[in-house]
Amino acid sequence: MTVSTSNESLRQQYAADKSHHLPNGRFQNPWPSFTLPPAMKFLKYTLFELGNNPARESLKEGRVPAVVPLDEQAITDPASLQVTWLGHASLLWQLDGANILCDPVFSLRCSPSQWIGPKRFTKAPCSVKELPHIDILILSHNHYDHLDWDTLKLIQQRFPNIKVFAPLGNRQILLSLGFSNIEIADWWDEFSVELPAGEFKLACTPAQHMTARGIFDRMATLWSSWVVIGPSGQKFFFSGDTAYSAVYENPAKAECPAFKQIGEVYGPIDLSAIAIGAYGPETMFGGMHANPEQAVRIHEDIGSKKSIGIHWGTFILTSEAIDEPPKRLALELKARGHAPQEFTVLDIGQTTGST
Repeated sequence: MTVSTSNESLRQQYAADKSHHLPNGRFQNPWPSFTLPPAMKFLKYTLFELGNNPARESLKEGRVPAVVPLDEQAITDPASLQVTWLGHASLLWQLDGANILCDPVFSLRCSPSQWIGPKRFTKAPCSVKELPHIDILILSHNHYDHLDWDTLKLIQQRFPNIKVFAPLGNRQILLSLGFSNIEIADWWDEFSVELPAGEFKLACTPAQHMTARGIFDRMATLWSSWVVIGPSGQKFFFSGDTAYSAVYENPAKAECPAFKQIGEVYGPIDLSAIAIGAYGPETMFGGMHANPEQAVRIHEDIGSKKSIGIHWGTFILTSEAIDEPPKRLALELKARGHAPQEFTVLDIGQTTGST
């Protein structure tokens, strides 16, 4: 079967818009839905608020997601479309006989150093050597909680010919890790990949976020979400790290238009993984991370038939209680008339299908 998008002319129209490119070669969020507080507010938060907040209190009380062993039978004999949550934004997708890994982070810390920085409070459900054969590796952006050097080095050593897809600006770091089969993408770029099961289509789609791995490379590389379409026509969406509508200096409550655009081009989506955590306080982080209510809007905008919540339950990156995102998610689903099973959260290591 030849894989096709649902609206190719519209995709080309969106692809022609390069307003996220800056003249100096860096990138921006080109929408009024993106704002950031001044750097001094972030510094004050880091120095005086991050160490003592609801997240740490909930950790002391053990209000964290369960970690379960991988369902080896389900992974060995998968449904035509299923996903396994490996913690935070790390996912094993299985689609039409292909195994696709997104943003794998198995290290103890998401940091430039394994001696300091955010430490995981829930274990990874497996190691790289325990993964099944991986056909495709997808990366959303270069933050340390999504692009982990040590994990990627182990993946490259185990799967030296793996196909890797990442947004613009990430080629050099991937070459440094030893990867050679690399595709670098701008928003709305599409790629066809031939695998034994047939032709797969990967689409690099927009997200509202930012990037940096150091002091001087802010916004030097692009960030993205992804849509993948299998030979059967089934589709999954991976949000990566994204926001929807900033709180700080956004009096009109402008919303990111990208997700409705994704829905117009690729919807409906059979199964999605959408970020629901790392948003508090929302006046600080609302421009970078969606809250659970906004995640439901993303679910609606892209036309997702079923979604799981990710980007929570693994590292303390912000101040909301660890178990707050799934609670707020459930309340918002009810408020907007969705069935609870339409957008759920998993245990770390748990697998779910599209139906």
